[in-house]
Amino acid sequence: MLAADAYQCLADEVWRDQTVVSSLGTTANEWWRITRDDRVFYMNSSMGLAASFGLGLALAAPALKVWVLDSDGSLAMNLGALLTEGAQQPANLTHFVLSNGCYQAIGGHRIVNAERMDWAALARAAGIPHVLSASSLEELRSLRAALAEPDTLTFVVLEVEGVPGERKPLRIPYEGPEMKYRFGRGLEARHGLQVFGEYGY
Repeated sequence: MLAADAYQCLADEVWRDQTVVSSLGTTANEWWRITRDDRVFYMNSSMGLAASFGLGLALAAPALKVWVLDSDGSLAMNLGALLTEGAQQPANLTHFVLSNGCYQAIGGHRIVNAERMDWAALARAAGIPHVLSASSLEELRSLRAALAEPDTLTFVVLEVEGVPGERKPLRIPYEGPEMKYRFGRGLEARHGLQVFGEYGY
């Protein structure tokens, strides 16, 4: 299964009103290419922090359904996030990890210990109660019901092929302050949350 196909399936068949936080690289590029969605918080310059940002958002706004779109390379930079997720147990958080064993966006360089790493086992050991995995579109489609309305903290490993040059990286056309305000104002408008103070920050 290719990352592009996995995300196309999620976007078409599962994603509805879930609030999305995306790590950088292939994860962000593919989700932007497929959805062109400017309501997503793309962690363009913060490798490893999508998990922490998404967890904080889920805890601060328990009425939201939060998706973290992560990659094995990014999560490897912040393994402690799994321990914190296991400790906090936010039922409104679903954490996806694209697992291809490489840094695809920079040419397919292998991740350290990729051959031995078992992300599902690591998540279970961290105390995450609902762990799923899929290595084909058929397996992913079989998880649609579980992903559409999860009632507990969920971790999903998407085993995808690492294919250098699979798709030329896109450039998401905004970052920094613009991304912050697009995302925050969107949450305020759609969900009635107060994100910014009276002075707009």
